[in-house]
Amino acid sequence: MYGTGDETRMMNYLNSFPKIFIVLFLAVSIVVMPVRATIFAEDGSELTIGDLYDMVNTTHPANNTTPVTFFFDPECGPCIPVHEYLETYLTDHPDVSVMMVNLSSGPESEAMMRDLFIQHNRTIMNTPVIFFGPMGLEGTDEIINHFELVYHWYTDESCNCQPIKTSSLVPT
Repeated sequence: MYGTGDETRMMNYLNSFPKIFIVLFLAVSIVVMPVRATIFAEDGSELTIGDLYDMVNTTHPANNTTPVTFFFDPECGPCIPVHEYLETYLTDHPDVSVMMVNLSSGPESEAMMRDLFIQHNRTIMNTPVIFFGPMGLEGTDEIINHFELVYHWYTDESCNCQPIKTSSLVPT
């Protein structure tokens, strides 16, 4: 038989189990929280890869004077690979100019991002996100996979990047 001390320890353990479970559940939820990923236009509409292909191959931005602006938070898991990618890209391409804005640097950076989201008719703010004048890329894969193409479209520079192939637009 168990003594009273053993029963008390067992009851304390069983009583703390739900608390431990809740803390672990919240921690795992935060780590694996899904990230919204999208390509969006200034009017707030979301673009497909096909729309992006059509846009970069048929149009040029009317005004490309707004700096390309990347918003990140060093504590944001999805931001880390994008930040590393851009740092490497900018080192390898010193002629490319991107304003890197750390959202944890203060309220001015948050206000700057909020203003751009309002200009682009967005209702939800997620990081990482990068703005190219009349459009933006939100999410790790979208930024890494399309940055170079959209940057050169926006700045109207010749690009040695790989164009999006029409065949890749058809689901397999």
